[in-house]
Amino acid sequence: MKNITITIDLRSLGLGALGMLCIGLLSNFNNADQPRENAVDEVRRYQAVSGESGLVILDTKTGQYIMPKNSISRPIWTKGDFSTTYSESRPN
Repeated sequence: MKNITITIDLRSLGLGALGMLCIGLLSNFNNADQPRENAVDEVRRYQAVSGESGLVILDTKTGQYIMPKNSISRPIWTKGDFSTTYSESRPN
């Protein structure tokens, strides 16, 4: 039975590593005519808060929210606007 040995020289290893680096850099390339939006703002845009009255999912960019009404079968989502709700509930 013959043993199979694989040998690779230093030049081939370097070219392979350089090729993988180029592929990695080109995969993250962004066109200049299509600017990327600020990803940090999009990650922190929605906040979910849970409390005694239930769950509220708030869109921090627009101030709109949704909250489920209690239901036996499945939740019924109620939409609202934070600024409208706040101004209506505040005493004059």
